[in-house]
Amino acid sequence: MNLFRKTPRSGQAQPSAAQKASSARVLKNGAYAAILTAVVLAAVILVNLLVRALPTKYTEYDISTTGLFTLSDTTKNLLAGLDRDVTAYYLGETGNEDTNITRILDRYAGESSHFTWQQRDPVLYPTFAQQYSAENASSSSVILVCGDRSVVVDYSSLYEVDYNTYYTTGSLNYTFMAESALTGAISRVTSDSSYLLYQLSGHGELELGTDLTETLTNANVTVESLNLLSAGSIPEDAAVLLINTPQVDYSADSIALLRSYLEGGGRLLVTTSLTYDTPNLDALLAEYGLSRQSGLLVDTDANYYAANYAPTYLLPAMQVNDITAGVTSGMMVFAPISQGILTDSENEDMTYTSLLSTSSSAFAMQDYENATIATPGENDPTGSFDLAVAAESAATGARVVWIGCPNIFVSEIDQMVSGGNSQLLGSIVNWFNGEENAVAIDGKSMSAQSLSVPGTAVIGLGLLFVIVLPVACIVAGVVIFVIRRRR
Repeated sequence: MNLFRKTPRSGQAQPSAAQKASSARVLKNGAYAAILTAVVLAAVILVNLLVRALPTKYTEYDISTTGLFTLSDTTKNLLAGLDRDVTAYYLGETGNEDTNITRILDRYAGESSHFTWQQRDPVLYPTFAQQYSAENASSSSVILVCGDRSVVVDYSSLYEVDYNTYYTTGSLNYTFMAESALTGAISRVTSDSSYLLYQLSGHGELELGTDLTETLTNANVTVESLNLLSAGSIPEDAAVLLINTPQVDYSADSIALLRSYLEGGGRLLVTTSLTYDTPNLDALLAEYGLSRQSGLLVDTDANYYAANYAPTYLLPAMQVNDITAGVTSGMMVFAPISQGILTDSENEDMTYTSLLSTSSSAFAMQDYENATIATPGENDPTGSFDLAVAAESAATGARVVWIGCPNIFVSEIDQMVSGGNSQLLGSIVNWFNGEENAVAIDGKSMSAQSLSVPGTAVIGLGLLFVIVLPVACIVAGVVIFVIRRRR
């Protein structure tokens, strides 16, 4: 006798075969459900891990009105061509990161396996920036490192503030310049070539503003000052000389130095004002077939001068050629108070290229000092005029560019066309140095814009969410209920 066997009480009903089968089926279905749930959870986790491993360009969409985080073709081509590793170090405090910068760094990393970025919290790594001479860099600055070379992109160069709008509207407009700054820095840190541009001084010349020098820096060009009167010679490492609107003429000795420099295949960029006479400098430029058109340029075509300004504040047409290839399509150059530049077509040694020109409705006002209306006088030449011309000597290889506008490289003028003038400067210098001109990268406005939805879209979305989707859910529920009842 088995003492441990449970015997049913008299009269107690035993489970039927159907009940046992039903219990087994419930247990089996429960096991299937548990296994299926585990599989689904594992799949969800795996998919999330795979998605997180994908570059942000596949997982995040830039819906900003100005495409803040959408990289230009210039940047993509640069990153695609990287053949050495570049590491970007973001100097930001943990929890206080500038998400605009970190997001665009993610986009850079997604375009090339040779580009990576890491965060270095100045609190946790107080001496990190010192090894790259960046101890004075602002918070949220970026250090780009390639081998033993490094470039510091300060936070101040990642944004541009338009203070002019503050005085007119009371609000500040910010422009996101991160792509231009970062791409330029990558180009510099990976490039094996660099150039020196000397801007001449001692004759009342204008100095380049910071935005223009930054453009040159991004093109691997270092800007230094040179006074010929005190130096007595032109350095051998001078890739380009800039004479930016001298107020007094150059001496015979200085002209002799410039002539010798050009005869050796030098590069010279000159801007002049019609209000300052420089006969010695003009004579040197005449040796390359360049001369001034007397008079003040006036363009009567409203498309060629700035709105709400006098027709002497020119927006000249930019000629398409290898010299201007570095200027973004659609960008404009602002050239107030200009005069024309003439060329000597009989000089067979020289090749001339027009860079900027007026419309055919322009004229050169001779008596501009006494003029009261913008109409051509009896002695005023009419037609289309070049106000920026490049000349190249076949004999010596010298390259000269003369721009008949005194303030074309003034920061305030450049800002009125969102950097079009600085792009022109960088494009000319690249041509001087034999570098292929890549299209410059524009900054992107951060001004908020409202999103307007068309009325037809509003009606369609309303029908979809108020009627179609609820009805579809009800119908699906009824169908599922009927199917289950029939089982």
